[in-house]
Amino acid sequence: MKTPRRWCALAVAIALTLSVMAVGLESVQAQSAFDDLFAPPGQAPTLEPLPPHSPLEIAHLAAGDAPRSGASSFGNSLSPGGASAVQAPRLDGFGAGAAAIEWPTLGAGQMIGPVGVDDLGGGAPGCAAPTGAQAVFGPPMTGKLLAPPPVIPGFMRSLGRYGPVPAATPGVQSSHSMIWDSMPPPAPPTGAVAPPIPQVHDPCSDEAPFTSIDFAPDPQLDSYCWDGQTELGVYGGKHLNRTQYPWIEGFTPLYANGPWPPSFTFMGPTNLVRPKLYLYGDFRTAVANNNNAGNSQGIWANRLNLDLDFPITATERFHMFFGPLDQGQNFTSVVVDESQMEVEDNFDGWDQNTDTMYFEGDLGYLIGGAQGTDPPFDLPFTAGLIPMVLQNGIWLEDAFLGAAATIPAKNSPGLDISNFDTTFFAGFKELTTDAFSVDSDDAQFVGVTTFIERRGGYFEIGGAYVDDPANLGLDYFNLGASYTRRYANLLSNSVRVIANTGQDVPQDQRTADGVLLLMENSFLTPLPYNVIPYANFFAGFDRPQPLGRLQGPLKNTGINFESDLLTGYPFLDDSGNDTYGGAFGVDLLGGQFDRQFIVETAVLQAFGDPVGRIAPGDQYALGARYQVRLGNSWILRADAMHGWLENTNDIDGARIELRHKF
Repeated sequence: MKTPRRWCALAVAIALTLSVMAVGLESVQAQSAFDDLFAPPGQAPTLEPLPPHSPLEIAHLAAGDAPRSGASSFGNSLSPGGASAVQAPRLDGFGAGAAAIEWPTLGAGQMIGPVGVDDLGGGAPGCAAPTGAQAVFGPPMTGKLLAPPPVIPGFMRSLGRYGPVPAATPGVQSSHSMIWDSMPPPAPPTGAVAPPIPQVHDPCSDEAPFTSIDFAPDPQLDSYCWDGQTELGVYGGKHLNRTQYPWIEGFTPLYANGPWPPSFTFMGPTNLVRPKLYLYGDFRTAVANNNNAGNSQGIWANRLNLDLDFPITATERFHMFFGPLDQGQNFTSVVVDESQMEVEDNFDGWDQNTDTMYFEGDLGYLIGGAQGTDPPFDLPFTAGLIPMVLQNGIWLEDAFLGAAATIPAKNSPGLDISNFDTTFFAGFKELTTDAFSVDSDDAQFVGVTTFIERRGGYFEIGGAYVDDPANLGLDYFNLGASYTRRYANLLSNSVRVIANTGQDVPQDQRTADGVLLLMENSFLTPLPYNVIPYANFFAGFDRPQPLGRLQGPLKNTGINFESDLLTGYPFLDDSGNDTYGGAFGVDLLGGQFDRQFIVETAVLQAFGDPVGRIAPGDQYALGARYQVRLGNSWILRADAMHGWLENTNDIDGARIELRHKF
């Protein structure tokens, strides 16, 4: 007896058999949407006959019009079927001469008629929905710019290769087709063929005939004596130069091989922190025999200059300069005077009168780093006991307690100025000047200076107001200006002027009231870097004063107007007080710039009332200097001069100095 389970299995088998037979007997083979996707190439679905749906369609059929082309937003040259073009057979009931019309299909139950979109899903009498047609949604994907995919026998895309459903059947235009599958093939090239370019040989080379040794085999090392030292000289014997290192190198070395480690970003990603700490400077020791206006003495003096530099970023740093072996202008030395020897001990860690300590940075980079952006502007600044050198040190070369800021790298096309900088500064203490005899260190001042490049030359113009700390009516305005350029490749010239005005005291009591004119000239020779003749001139009226410096404004006029700031080496009057004159000499530099020799003669002529004038009379001098480099860190220097002074004793001196840089 058959169990109920067996009866159920038998019923299922019979039902499946009957279903297969029913499908085989159907006259029209209907395919599902899944079968359409995997239909063989070249087979297209068909539509059942559809009757006319509007009076306009009937009029078209009666007139025997040609098939209508469908319109699309992708172009006008669309196939009548739109996205799925299916050609309908001739409609029965309208005569054998009626034209076959292709209706563009939008989807199951809809088609595009002559007027618009007609809903066929509402069960209109005599209408039948498409059978065996692929359902299409969205706008058609064919047009002038789109082409159907290639029809390749046996072509079939794998399921899920371009998405969750398989690709469309080749030969069937569908909105489901990928856009890259419907792109038109590239157009054939239509441009002109470029003519061949003839081969051109370098005119500096010669064409050589072919020889059999042009491609010779590699040499055999056992055929000759190999020299390894020669291989080490592959760069022509070049080597690293011997370099002097600072005494102290912290955090980041001054000279290093390879890349630095990553910088820190706590000051912002655009203002990276790379700390460094260096202690460097020089040591000077000199022996001299000087005769200053009848006071002859021998001296051995020593000076140590130390710079402590602490860079934080590329624009911000802390810097300090100090001389532990000096107090003011007195240096640790041994003095021999009239057969008596005296040791002068001037050890001093830090002296605010001569040393410096300041912070400098760029405000634009600080703001940009804090905001995480590029710097919005450039504004370098400094504050503290700052050193400042303006107009080659003639107008200002001093360290004072104050602050300064610069507006850099500007230009003016209208004024034909290629570049100019403007610096504003203010000082509150420690100004070195002879304009005030009482409390000169407490003098306060404010000023501005600019550097202008224009038409092959440059201007330096500055002005400052200096307040009298003792309120004696000696406050004044100090103006400095200069212009430098080269003329006709023959002469390099600088013209300078310093003017003082504004002191409200009698003429004979004024300490900063006058004008100083300077002219510096160097001549170009066939060896412009090695043989440099020069002629410098000056003329001073009344009592001109630089804004701030230890020596007088004639320091750069010549070596006979310059002291060594170590042994008390003699020099001519450098004040420019009612005097005029010049210095004439030649500067000789070695071929490797490792040695220098200068010989110079100087003339100073005094004029005006000798009462109150610094120079008692005319002065003349002859001097020479020689210095040579010893290794990579030592310099040997020797000086000698003799001066003939009117109305006072003559001066002379000779010295030799050894300087070590580190």
